[in-house]
Amino acid sequence: MSHHAIYDSMQDNCADILTPTCPFCGQQGWITVPQAGADALIEGEPVQDALPEVDHRLREQITSGIHPRCFPGAEFGEGIDPDLIHGP
Repeated sequence: MSHHAIYDSMQDNCADILTPTCPFCGQQGWITVPQAGADALIEGEPVQDALPEVDHRLREQITSGIHPRCFPGAEFGEGIDPDLIHGP
């Protein structure tokens, strides 16, 4: 059984996941994922197996709450990598 807070999304065939509080910035977040992946999470599948198509940084946010924008600066002290904010 999932310990994730998963909600119906306004997007077709998707679900929204409320992520845990980020230990660096103190904020929660939302990730929109395919409904099939959310269903797999509800069934207890590990995040990496349930959502292989989701970027690994977003899977980390689902698991730990750490936002992609928070991790680089907190981990390496080099500031925020703009590519993580704007995407590829």
